[in-house]
Amino acid sequence: MSLKKNKTPAQLQRAKLAAAIKLRGERGYNIWLVRPPFEAHDLMLSSDPQVEAFYCVEGEPTFAEISYLPQWYELQGRPSPEPEPRTPDLARITATDERALVVRLALGARHRGGAEAATLTPVDGVISLTLDVLNAHAQRIENWRRIISCIRRARFHGTAAIERRIALALCGGMRSTIRAVHRELTDAGDPLFYAAVARLLRHREICADVDSRPWSENTQLWSSAA
Repeated sequence: MSLKKNKTPAQLQRAKLAAAIKLRGERGYNIWLVRPPFEAHDLMLSSDPQVEAFYCVEGEPTFAEISYLPQWYELQGRPSPEPEPRTPDLARITATDERALVVRLALGARHRGGAEAATLTPVDGVISLTLDVLNAHAQRIENWRRIISCIRRARFHGTAAIERRIALALCGGMRSTIRAVHRELTDAGDPLFYAAVARLLRHREICADVDSRPWSENTQLWSSAA
């Protein structure tokens, strides 16, 4: 007689996550846990395009504040085990011009106007994330995977002083590269320096050419106030 093996804690947790995803009306086979850079809980996503949508939203320079809807959070980060009503909305946004916007997943639709018009322009306060939009922002998505990792790696260390020095180095409308700014802060170690740059980018205090070029020491930086 064969003995039925008990599931490991990891298997039990995966089954729990898969069940929660299925309650949202989605398949529970592809499970991604991604954590917003300044939060303590993970988002529970169920497809590669949903993960790309997360990084696309995180990297949008006009999004000052991003609040993901409760239905997307991993179980231990939610106040109740009851599933949230399923909606295609991913996040509520406060834009840098103080507009209130909604980001909506439309991954099965084509963008109005075709791929050439695939932008994050809101229509009636709603930004639709289609596959065309994700394809148009492929460089941003790839870069922000790395940028958010820089923030997370230094999450237990203070970077406020380094951030102030970086901001001062970019004041007056000056543009510089990550390499050049780092040379001015010779006492800042690599992890904390890159974390400080990444935090400034995510707080929309500085800008970078990460929509069009790879994240590297040659990345161009400038103040968002310029």
